[in-house]
Amino acid sequence: MKKSNLLQPVAVIKSGLSGLQSTAAGTRLYKPSQISLAITVMLFGMANVHAADSQKMNADSAELTLPELVVKAKTESDASEQTSDTYTIKKSATATRMEMSLKETPQSISVITRNQMDDFKLNTINDVLDMSTGIKVERAETDRTYYTARGSDVTNFQIDGLGVPFPDGLQMGDIDTAVYDRIEILRGATGLLSGTGNPSATINFIRKRPTTDFQASVAMTAGSWNNRRVDMDVSGALTEAGNVRGRVVMANQNRDSYLDRYSQERNTLYGILEADITENTTVAVGHTYQQNDSNSPMWGTLPLFYSDGTRRPYSRSASTGASWSYWNNLTNVTFAELTHVFDNGWKLKTQLTRKELNGDAELMYVFGNENRNTGAGLGAWPGKYRDTFKELIADAYLTGRYTLGGRQHDLMLGTNWSRSDYNEREKTAAFGTAALTGFDNIATFPEPSWIPGAGASFDVKRLNTYAATRLSLTDQLKLTVGGNMLSYELSGVSYGVARNAEANNKVTPYVGAVYALNDVHSLYASYTGIYNPETKLDKNLQPLAPLEGKNYEAGIKSELFNGINTSLSLFRTEQKNVAQVAGTVGIATVYQGIDATTKGYEVDVSGELSSNLKVNGGYTRLMSVKDEDDNNVKTYTPRQILRVSTVYKVPAIEKLKVGASVNWQDDVHVDVGNVRLTQGSYALVNLMANYEINKNWSAALNAYNITNEKYLNSLMWANLGQGYYGAPVNASATLTWKY
Repeated sequence: MKKSNLLQPVAVIKSGLSGLQSTAAGTRLYKPSQISLAITVMLFGMANVHAADSQKMNADSAELTLPELVVKAKTESDASEQTSDTYTIKKSATATRMEMSLKETPQSISVITRNQMDDFKLNTINDVLDMSTGIKVERAETDRTYYTARGSDVTNFQIDGLGVPFPDGLQMGDIDTAVYDRIEILRGATGLLSGTGNPSATINFIRKRPTTDFQASVAMTAGSWNNRRVDMDVSGALTEAGNVRGRVVMANQNRDSYLDRYSQERNTLYGILEADITENTTVAVGHTYQQNDSNSPMWGTLPLFYSDGTRRPYSRSASTGASWSYWNNLTNVTFAELTHVFDNGWKLKTQLTRKELNGDAELMYVFGNENRNTGAGLGAWPGKYRDTFKELIADAYLTGRYTLGGRQHDLMLGTNWSRSDYNEREKTAAFGTAALTGFDNIATFPEPSWIPGAGASFDVKRLNTYAATRLSLTDQLKLTVGGNMLSYELSGVSYGVARNAEANNKVTPYVGAVYALNDVHSLYASYTGIYNPETKLDKNLQPLAPLEGKNYEAGIKSELFNGINTSLSLFRTEQKNVAQVAGTVGIATVYQGIDATTKGYEVDVSGELSSNLKVNGGYTRLMSVKDEDDNNVKTYTPRQILRVSTVYKVPAIEKLKVGASVNWQDDVHVDVGNVRLTQGSYALVNLMANYEINKNWSAALNAYNITNEKYLNSLMWANLGQGYYGAPVNASATLTWKY
């Protein structure tokens, strides 16, 4: 999605598609005053409709008794925000677009609900995935993040089930979660809908939808390092009959950091209108705006070793961000949907999405190894970047039931087309690179004079055609078979190198079976093909051959006590042409394709253990991640991950609930030349408490890393001898008003 190539000095290829994810602050489409005005107008309009309805009903009831009026308004009835007593959902369509319970889905799936996000103040997607079974958030830098699952990079994102290209698995800035009702995480290969069956996971962002009943909320948060946040959410009917509904969500956050000089401002605005144009047809249009502005971010991170190979000590606040550097990202997403339900129950849904990301950055990369006696040995490489990424996605699918052999079966078929255009301009310092006289001089390094550099311009076209059927072979046995046919074309130039790749009518198969042992337990198994056009460069500065392979999974799922979803899964992945760092050519990092096999198991649980106790968590064990020569690969990936979150309503204090979360991983390491860099196992423990003052007001306290664990955020780039430390103990307080 963005410039994985552009903004990754020495550590990265200057590849076009490698970085299709940007944002910028150059031309903001909304000023704060405009945002406030939009929300005020929407809030005022909804409140007037609501008040008018109430006044009219009171006046009418004084004069006559009206017959009962039943309004059929379509709402997002499965919204997790409507189920405050649980940390799970009843059904999901993330795997196949055919709605089914988690127990009936033939793959591992978990969910972070709106209530869990609110309880633990999970305000970014990084916060959410930190609590998700099997996901490792690789914070490579302050404003650039990768995600891994089951030993592979996560490269599949969806919004409301619509796949959005995320080719290099690289997220620039933060994604604010205020817009979303829940986040669904489907683990394992997911080539049926995405067309690229990467064996890690698919992250599906489910947007908040308008409600028929009027509701409004405002939350104000204050926390460590001058963290200030305001959330507003207004929703309701815009007509008396309820056939037109709207919702506006806004979030503003300003914060300093535990890192020296680093600060960030994030503004998010989301608006959606939904209308029932007939009894069976609904249209929706919406827009999401998000602006991330960061001051003194890190581009590259701390050089962890002295020139003699010994480990260099740092405080947790140490940063390589220059005082003049910044990284501004701006994202605008506009979407339109039409959903029609036929009289026979079949559903047709079409979606059109336009996404634009703009990036504006002045950065400084620090490289080399410091001499412990003289301070010499470090260098500075400044870079200035402007980039634009535009994407248009169209999707249409049909789903419903049919009769064959005297039994009812499900069918889904559809098509997805997208085009992505990417342009990037680079400027470099007039002096190229410069020597530093010591790490302590980074903060005062002056901003350079800029001269034009290289750039990139290319586009990507994709066409996916997909179909699947869920066959009810017996009352106990359900078999899902399907596939995705992908055509793909990349053309353009990136930093002086032609970038061309294509795939024509490449089919990725999907097979899944579920056998119900009884009403509580089910056995399942699935097979998914793997195919992913590669964007990383080989030693000839050309894209590697596509990633191909197979993914197998089997396990048992259960629905316990009417409120708990559990699963135990075994998985095995076989891949060819997995990209692995092979060195550099000039400033470009180059890769070689290797064969890799991954196997392991996972346990996942979510829901209500009792009327007072909610839980969501899981344990992942990677038994091996090895290449064709039986060598361990991706050793920066934890082989064991434990995630557990619980919230308990205190019976003796009716309005009080308390909770805790634990994020544990075992030790990881990376070999840097002849030196092994190790991060030992660690656990991050977070606490929360929420007290409902009355029906409108509540107050919450949240504390993070309460044991003050000191740890490196990621070793993903540690083969370059770099890393930086995570946040120490910190806390926040929130006051929330709801109507």
